[in-house]
Amino acid sequence: MDLSRFVDLYVSETHENIRLLQHSLVELESDAGTSAVAEAFRAAHTLKGISAAMGYQTVADLAHSLEDRLDAVRAGRVKPDAGTVDALLAAADELEEAITAAIEAGPSAGAPEAGSADATDGLAGRQSPAPDGTALVVHVRLRPDAPIKAARATLILRALAGMPGLLGSDPDQFDDDFDGRLRVFLDPSADAGAAATAIRSAGDVEEVQIQASAPAASASARQTRQVRVDGKRLDGLADGLGELSVLYARLQRVGMPAQAGDMIDRLGTVLGELEHEMRALRMVPLREVFERLPRVVRDAARTVGREIELVLEGEDVELDRAILDEIGEPLVHLLRNAVDHGVESGAARIAAGKPERGRIRVGAERERGSVRIVVEDDGAGVSSVRIVEKARAAGLYDRAEPPATDDELFRLMSMPGLSTADAVSAVSGRGVGMDVVVNRVRALGGAIDMKTRAGIGTTFRMRLPITLAVAQALRVRVGGEDYAIPLTHVSEAVELDDTTGDVTADMLRVRSHTMPLVRLRRVLGVTGEGREVAAVIAEIGDRRAALAVDELVGREQILVRTFDAVAGMLPCFSGATLLADGRPALVLDPLSVI
Repeated sequence: MDLSRFVDLYVSETHENIRLLQHSLVELESDAGTSAVAEAFRAAHTLKGISAAMGYQTVADLAHSLEDRLDAVRAGRVKPDAGTVDALLAAADELEEAITAAIEAGPSAGAPEAGSADATDGLAGRQSPAPDGTALVVHVRLRPDAPIKAARATLILRALAGMPGLLGSDPDQFDDDFDGRLRVFLDPSADAGAAATAIRSAGDVEEVQIQASAPAASASARQTRQVRVDGKRLDGLADGLGELSVLYARLQRVGMPAQAGDMIDRLGTVLGELEHEMRALRMVPLREVFERLPRVVRDAARTVGREIELVLEGEDVELDRAILDEIGEPLVHLLRNAVDHGVESGAARIAAGKPERGRIRVGAERERGSVRIVVEDDGAGVSSVRIVEKARAAGLYDRAEPPATDDELFRLMSMPGLSTADAVSAVSGRGVGMDVVVNRVRALGGAIDMKTRAGIGTTFRMRLPITLAVAQALRVRVGGEDYAIPLTHVSEAVELDDTTGDVTADMLRVRSHTMPLVRLRRVLGVTGEGREVAAVIAEIGDRRAALAVDELVGREQILVRTFDAVAGMLPCFSGATLLADGRPALVLDPLSVI
């Protein structure tokens, strides 16, 4: 049997179960309840079954070993203390490495055929229909090393003979080729517990599972099905829909016969529905990333010898899969920084009047057309003195005075190559610093800022677009050229006239807020006639700034395309797009000019 066509499915299933396994093991240490160990056991059992079915026997053996160790914890023979969890996590890591190696090597030519003793779960592989009236199906699997399996199965049927409610078995006769699996069918009057006890009494029984017999599917149920789709195909479909939306906007601007109006309106309605469905297909809860974080904090805390509680909020908030895949690394970096540089040692916290155990919170929430993710700790805060010392030593800072604001301090922290670690460790100190986080967030069309208070703690706030497929943007004009500003960071737009408020060379007051006024003509090097008559208010965290433009053209839906910047190009552009009238325009990144 050619199993190569099942590799993608195997990768998907193992990824999900490894994630569940790691998460459950970390929970086991703090919870020590039955649910965490039960989930970990189920994940290990599933990994064993699907790996055996693919012929990855080394993986199956490692999963089986881990399953045995988890069973000892479940039975109370081993206490789930920190040392035990360390050993279990190490075994899970070894299992994950073995899975990676097995996938790279490809399915084994000696993989078992469908229906063999280890296929899939090993119990539910048969397809023979159950007899009429079946309410319960008992799946039985004998031990692989059981001698004369056919004789042992015959003993099982004898033990069940005469039991009320017994309808039969599959198979009902056994020969030398019997693989050690059978199903027993029971009607509603049968005592399932008594049947399981009788089956185990025959000996050499590895597993017994009792399942309700599935009723015939209704018409609506038969129509509901799930299909696995390669993410690249979804990306291509989303790009195509984005281009159709742009073409639709252009079509609206072109004079059309009156009879075509209804068709154009219908086209817009259908496109809107398709875009909604596409966004739903691409949306994934943050839980997939958040579930990795407890292991990150636990390992980092144990490395530096600290006790830290991690609180997760907003796991059900959804993001585009493309964004979710990219945001994991920045979150991990922020958490490791919080453990290594933010939260103090237990002794230092007690001396400062704090609980010995530190606290880190990661939360997410929807905010207008974006998602805000917050990482905050209750540590000592960022030391500007230490940052300046390190920056001067690296030749990155030559001013006499330290940064005056959190924004200035964060910009200094985000300079490439700056690290505050005294030595390289498993947690930090490799010169890969905050600049990686900032660049990754900006590449996604997002923004990040920092607030810190000495002795109180530090908070990082990221704002990310919900999807990368199609973006809403404000179209502006500067020096005769059109630019697009994503609405993720735009709070409002105002005219620059006598009624606006106080306008100076570099400041603007709107109602009760005074903010910097960034003149885009100056930033973009525009010369010649023309003046700035409007301003776009960009908001990133608590920071606000007004971007002065020559004209506010209007709001448009755009499809952003990234590009490799040419030499000498200003670093304030995050991509390019085609406007509704078919002309190209650069996408302006407000963070870069603020």
